[in-house]
Amino acid sequence: MAAAVGVPVIASGGAGAAPHFRDVLAPGGADAALAASVFHFGDLSVARLKTYLLGEGVAMRPVG
Repeated sequence: MAAAVGVPVIASGGAGAAPHFRDVLAPGGADAALAASVFHFGDLSVARLKTYLLGEGVAMRPVG
């Protein structure tokens, strides 16, 4: 999808678990993802999510 529109695509809303981020950030998907409630309510921490995504091969800045 991102390649088709020629501008950065940012996915927003609906993510409730780490695999949701992995799926949306897969090649051809969004360039970035944002979330709030999944972190606000303690379901997931940023560090845990980044560690998971790095393990799944999603390119990003390292944890810490």
